[in-house]
Amino acid sequence: MYDPLLVIGGWPLPQVDGDNYRCWEDDGVVRVEMISRRIVQEVRGGKLWRVFYACDYLPDDPLRPVLAVLRSGAPFLAQVLPDNGDKAVSSTFVVESLTEPKVLAFDGSSPIWHGLAFMLREERPHGR
Repeated sequence: MYDPLLVIGGWPLPQVDGDNYRCWEDDGVVRVEMISRRIVQEVRGGKLWRVFYACDYLPDDPLRPVLAVLRSGAPFLAQVLPDNGDKAVSSTFVVESLTEPKVLAFDGSSPIWHGLAFMLREERPHGR
């Protein structure tokens, strides 16, 4: 039995199909584009978790509290299920990109959202 794929702000996000969830370890590499348009790469050491999540159909609850966390700009605690295990890992993450959701339809008076997608990066390396 697997843990939820992703929990943000205490809200487990719905399971997604296909290639709409990925969580992998990446080297702590930072790429910076200089004024001259040259790209400089710095290896900072350690491993970082990176997460991609996209959901085509999401009810209003949990969307609103999760979206508030993602839009805050502040680091936040999340639980993620990595591709190399069956137990969730907790760490502090920051948002690298966010695709805003759109209203798909209404279920009574509550909106059903469509198209939420985001990339997360672990704030600090968790190992070497």
